[in-house]
Amino acid sequence: MKGIGLMCGTSHDALDIAFVKFSRTEKNWSFKLIQSQSIDIEDGIKSRLSKSTQMNGLDLLLLDRDFAKFCAVSVNEFKRKFQIEPEFIASHGVTIFHQPQNGVTLQIGSGAILSAITNNVVISDFRMQDVAKNGQGAPLVPYADRKLFPESYFTVNLGGFANLSVNDSGTKALGFDICPCNLILNHYSHQLGFAYDKGGEIGKSGNINAELLSNLNKLSFYSESSPKSLGYEWFVSNYLPLFPSHISPKDGLATAIEHIAIQIGSVLNKPEKCLVTGGGAHNHFLLERIQYHSQSTLDIPDRNLIEFKEAICFAFLGLLRLNAEFNIDSNVTGSDSNTCAGAVYLP
Repeated sequence: MKGIGLMCGTSHDALDIAFVKFSRTEKNWSFKLIQSQSIDIEDGIKSRLSKSTQMNGLDLLLLDRDFAKFCAVSVNEFKRKFQIEPEFIASHGVTIFHQPQNGVTLQIGSGAILSAITNNVVISDFRMQDVAKNGQGAPLVPYADRKLFPESYFTVNLGGFANLSVNDSGTKALGFDICPCNLILNHYSHQLGFAYDKGGEIGKSGNINAELLSNLNKLSFYSESSPKSLGYEWFVSNYLPLFPSHISPKDGLATAIEHIAIQIGSVLNKPEKCLVTGGGAHNHFLLERIQYHSQSTLDIPDRNLIEFKEAICFAFLGLLRLNAEFNIDSNVTGSDSNTCAGAVYLP
């Protein structure tokens, strides 16, 4: 089957669209990325997304509508541009609230609106069923990683948060959020007037604040056992306040990069191959520091896989939902049972 995966990460920078063909033999899945495109989020929507956790109910509903319309228009333009017609669309949406300990998670970008405007079958809202079963509802990608990238023992995505999948065929599925990543790096890059720290050159020029680094590494989340996941609220309330107001953006970046590298390196604790994707994979200095702290060998794929792997994975999760197959592993999320997750909207 051929389908579209949509991904917009915690940083709210862009909507990634991946048109993917999936094939299956008796035991193995394979995929081919046919077309892909990354579309910048409109400034007005991006600004509202940054304030979404403080919105009243009506404003959040309006944002849900407008982001879904933006996704739908983007998909229709993508279909026209490449003259394609997908059999389905699977959308991650944008996570606004994620508090599994309270039985709450919310992804906006209405699947109903997306289906109505694109005239496609749409699968969305992948997390809530797992949370209702006492799971974390995240990360979801480890299930897809295990099926699509079995040759990589580890896979790490360097997005707003860094997350890990372990693909050891001899063990149960394992995956969890590691630490904040691009959220904090972009925070300081924006202060300097840049969208991001290209290649990590700004962070490389800064100095590590030893006290801050120590405080970051002492966060209780890192000593918790998996399953575990992170949300934007945790970043704002527990992580960001540790950075003192007087620290320079360069030193903030340098310290954050070292902290991220230490935390990722601590889980890449075997001499195995690790596939690295996500926007942070373009940060050469960050990769250098991760490699320094890691026992694994970092495998950096081509640009398409770096930028669109998450969208590919969500297309795959959507396909499994349509096939009425499990797409969330309870060993990863800690839920009571495996789940065939996602709301399906017919045009």
